[in-house]
Amino acid sequence: MQIPVRVSGEGLGEWMMVELQGVLKTSSQLTMGGKLLGDLHFNKQGIPILMIGHHILHGSVQDLPKPLAVMRKVKADDEAQESHYSVTAVMKRKVIFKNRPKPIVMPENVKTVV
Repeated sequence: MQIPVRVSGEGLGEWMMVELQGVLKTSSQLTMGGKLLGDLHFNKQGIPILMIGHHILHGSVQDLPKPLAVMRKVKADDEAQESHYSVTAVMKRKVIFKNRPKPIVMPENVKTVV
């Protein structure tokens, strides 16, 4: 079976993969699909920082051994055309978090305003 793949004529976007090593546990039995996981930031040195709840993780950026294509399926409008996949972006790097998360602790002399 042949699967037609087309690259759009416009410039392709570049995505990064986020890799978490370990287990992510939630306080409830709800699934995390479609929900906000946390905030991803990069400091001035380019080091990725992920904040999940009251925890912070420091990661690193690595090149992928082989680039990955991000594709979406385009269904045919009529029977004369066939469905195909369109390449929308390429992933060449990943952000990896492999250290244990550290708790975010507020100093005692800082007052919070609610």
